[in-house]
Amino acid sequence: MSEGKRFLDLINRLGYTQSHDLQAESFDWMFENEAVRPFLDWFCDNVGPSNLLTQQEVKQYNNIVESDEGVLEGAQLEKALQSSTSQTSEEITDEQLDEDITRLTEELQDCRNYKERLLQHRNKLSLHQAGLNHRLSKMGPIESTAEKQYRQCLEQKQTDNTQMNATLDKLSRTSSELVSMYNKSPISENVGQQEAPFLSQQSLQHYHGNEERFTQQLTAYTKKQFFEGIGDVAGHSEGSRYELLDISDPNTLTIRGEKPEVTNDCCEELARLKEVYPNSQKRRIKAVTEENRIAAACRLAGDRLQALNQQTKGSTVQDISDRNQETEKQLNHVQKEVAMLADSQVPKWIHENAELQGTLILYGDYNLKLARQDYFTSKQNELIKQLISQKARNDFLMMAYEMEVKGHKETHRLLTGTEQLLERNVQANQDRMHMMNDPGISVPHSIRNTVDSRDLFTTRLHQLVGNVPTDQQQLFLTYGNLVEGARRLAHDLDTLQATLSSTTSSQDSRLASLEQNLSVCEDMVYANSATKDGQPIMSPPQLIDGLTQLDQTIKNLEQTICDIITEHNSKTKSLKSDPFLSRQRQLFVYFFLEPSRLRRAVNELTQRLEAQLVS
Repeated sequence: MSEGKRFLDLINRLGYTQSHDLQAESFDWMFENEAVRPFLDWFCDNVGPSNLLTQQEVKQYNNIVESDEGVLEGAQLEKALQSSTSQTSEEITDEQLDEDITRLTEELQDCRNYKERLLQHRNKLSLHQAGLNHRLSKMGPIESTAEKQYRQCLEQKQTDNTQMNATLDKLSRTSSELVSMYNKSPISENVGQQEAPFLSQQSLQHYHGNEERFTQQLTAYTKKQFFEGIGDVAGHSEGSRYELLDISDPNTLTIRGEKPEVTNDCCEELARLKEVYPNSQKRRIKAVTEENRIAAACRLAGDRLQALNQQTKGSTVQDISDRNQETEKQLNHVQKEVAMLADSQVPKWIHENAELQGTLILYGDYNLKLARQDYFTSKQNELIKQLISQKARNDFLMMAYEMEVKGHKETHRLLTGTEQLLERNVQANQDRMHMMNDPGISVPHSIRNTVDSRDLFTTRLHQLVGNVPTDQQQLFLTYGNLVEGARRLAHDLDTLQATLSSTTSSQDSRLASLEQNLSVCEDMVYANSATKDGQPIMSPPQLIDGLTQLDQTIKNLEQTICDIITEHNSKTKSLKSDPFLSRQRQLFVYFFLEPSRLRRAVNELTQRLEAQLVS
């Protein structure tokens, strides 16, 4: 019972008329003062209607105080009490004595009951104190462990806080540097001292200018090499058409591009060369021969002159004449051979060479054209190489821009993730600070019995377990009602646990009986077979015996049916082969099923027999 409830019961016993409008929680605050609490405890335990002055007695006391006689005190009061006791004892009747005895007996019984209650309360308080002492003895190590853990957590939190501050400072500096890097304006060509951190901030005017000039030069080179003055560059003056050689298709690797009139001129020139070839070749041979003759004569004259210069003796005329004759003979012989060659062999050889002259001319012409095409192919390869180099530069620049964009996206993703993480941490810190400001979890400076109106947690908890009627409004919410509600909930919990234990015990008994029945069924199903730990054989002994008998019966029936079918087939064959047996079978059928028809058949046979006998 709460202290406010004791005080409210006391004023109810004392006859206070407006006690029904009061609440017990409203008086709990008076017992919070330790100096006044002993007096209030004595006042609640000892004051009652028996030692309370009525209004009439208060008036009489006031009259005595106001009179000149005064109020008796000390020895005078003791003497007056003794005299009044003796007088009253003489005047007491039996009825009054019985009433006094009854009243005193009731008071004695009330005192004994009160004493018993005090003893019970003392025993409960002793047990409660022993439990508290035991809990306090256990709380010492727990408190020291908790303090140690608190100090460790505090040190860890301080270390984490220092690391967090350092990390945040580093993050702030990094973010500032990153922002300064991104805030730099693009670098112009005139500013060559400062270097931009990103490629996108670099000025590409110089690069584009060089590329433009390169493109113009390459265009001019292409026009010069492939479109303007091709014949002059190739050493040919005809108006041929030249194109870039496409090497992707082997069919295009032929020499093409000449006009029809140029081809006709070439054919005419080839025919003319074939016609003039014999005469020109003869003149060439004659010229070569004359040249060789003159060269031989010169060599011979030189040799003779050298020989004359080396001779010491003079040659005779006869010697000279002999040598001259010998030389003339040799000359005549050589002239005959030359004439024979010129008349017979040389024209034949010239004719044969004339047949091959066209091939040589065509071979030289095609060699010239192939050399010219190789020239243009080399120029084409050089042009393609320059174009590929230009494309590679552009592709490299685009790849560098793409890599930089990828790095920017990754930086943006990291910054966005960092921002979201910081926002979540800030929101969590704000929620934690708001929760820490809740009076329900903060340590109060002074112990209070009433609930603070700002303590929303305790207020909601009081609404849950306080069990306050909705039509009754409370001025203050006290912790006493909260404790009383918690005790009631604990009592309900104990009751439910007891009920649950009883229910569990009944369920256990049912489960035990169910397990026993299941074991019996299992024994019946498995029949102590070796497959008890696996799949059931689903064949008890009785079922096995019945199935065995049924199987044997079925086999017997099958054999019987086979025998009947065999017998039926044999009889059918015999009936088909013997008409007499067939007729006999019909008579037997008529005998059992249609006797009248059998009689008619017998009469017919009799008549036929009689007719045969008569005839």
